[in-house]
Amino acid sequence: MGACCAVLVIGFNRPDKVARLMSRIRNARPMRLYFSVDGARKGVIGEDRKCAAVRDCVRFIDWPCEVHKLFREQNLGCKNAVSSAVSWFFDHVEYGIILEDDCLPSDSFFKFTSELLLHYKNETSIMHISGYNPLDISLKGTDSYYFTKIQQCWGWASWRRAWKNYSFNISPEKCKKFVRSRKFKQFFPHFAERPYWKRLFKEMTKNKADVWDSQWEFAIAENMGFCINPCRNLVSNIGLSNEKYADNIISNCNNILRYEITDVNHPEEIIFSNEFTDRISEEYFNIPIN
Repeated sequence: MGACCAVLVIGFNRPDKVARLMSRIRNARPMRLYFSVDGARKGVIGEDRKCAAVRDCVRFIDWPCEVHKLFREQNLGCKNAVSSAVSWFFDHVEYGIILEDDCLPSDSFFKFTSELLLHYKNETSIMHISGYNPLDISLKGTDSYYFTKIQQCWGWASWRRAWKNYSFNISPEKCKKFVRSRKFKQFFPHFAERPYWKRLFKEMTKNKADVWDSQWEFAIAENMGFCINPCRNLVSNIGLSNEKYADNIISNCNNILRYEITDVNHPEEIIFSNEFTDRISEEYFNIPIN
C-alpha cells in the first residue's frame, strides 16, 4: 500500500465503533492523524464516560504517527462538532481523509482517496472524493470511478482549497439568490429534481436540523463542483439507527458490502455520470427523474 494521506477521525460517544474504525486505520498507517471528539451532553447519564473511552482510543496508534487531538469540553452537537473538526483539520493540512466514527472502510479506501487527492490536487473543479457508493454501477472500460454532483460523506476526502467554500451558516438571502440563478438550473437540469434541492437548501437556512452536510452540498452546487464516486463501495456505515432514519434508508444503507480495488484507473475526461445521479435521485430521494 502506498503512503496514506493525513486522516481525520471524528468521534463522540461510541467507543466500540471508534475502536473498529481505528483497527482499519492501523492497517493504512497514516503518518499524521487528527482526532476530534465532541463533549458529553449535560444531563445524559454516563455519556461522559463514553466520551472519555472514545478519547482513550488513541491507544490504538502503535505505529510512527504525528497525532493531533481536539477534545471538546462542552457538547457542540453534530452540526458544529463535525464542521468545526473538518475546518480544524484543513487549518493544518492541504488535503486529507475524513472518517466519522460510524464509517468502516476497506483497506483500499485509503489507497483510493490518497491517490486521487494527489492526482486532482490542482484541479479546482473537483471538490469531493467519496468512498461510499450505495449503487453498484459498472462503467464501460476499466475506469475505477466516475463523477457526480451529489456528495457522499460516509468516508470521504477533500482539499483545503475546496473546503474554503464551506459556510456553516447560510443566509436565506444567499440561498434564495442561488436557487433563482441560472447556475442552479444548470447544476440541477431536471425539472423534477429542483423542488427537492430548493426545499433542502431552504430548510438548511432555518438551522433547525443538526446537520452539516447540506451546507457542503450547497457549496459544491454553488461552485459547480464535481464529486468522485468509486464504482464499487469502499465504506460501510455501521451506525444507522431507526431513531434517526426511515426504515428504507436503514435497509438500503446500513452495513452494505465493502470491496477492495487493486489499481486506480482514471477516466479520460471529467464529466458527470447521469446514470449515477439519476438513480440516486430516484432510489434515495424519491425524485421521479424518468
